[in-house]
Amino acid sequence: MKYLLLALLVVSFVHCASNPNQLTEAGKKVQIMSGKKPMEGCEVVDKVIAENEIGSIQVSTNKVRNIAAQKGANYVLIEDEILNGSKAKVIATAYTCTE
Repeated sequence: MKYLLLALLVVSFVHCASNPNQLTEAGKKVQIMSGKKPMEGCEVVDKVIAENEIGSIQVSTNKVRNIAAQKGANYVLIEDEILNGSKAKVIATAYTCTE
């Protein structure tokens, strides 16, 4: 019984630590640009699209920042936010910018 409880505790901890809806440490470093155009000194890395089934724009924005970080970007420009029933989608362009 002790081992079962320990195993459940470990699984719960790992699940919480790897929640894909939360910002990763790298994702926290990706900043969101304001405005309609990228800042000067920025180069496009890739288009990034993220969606979720819980209808949260914030969760999709977190995912966009995490994906952008994995691609080596340090900024994202949000181009569109779409709510469709219980789905939320964020479309962005990831950039590397000199600061």
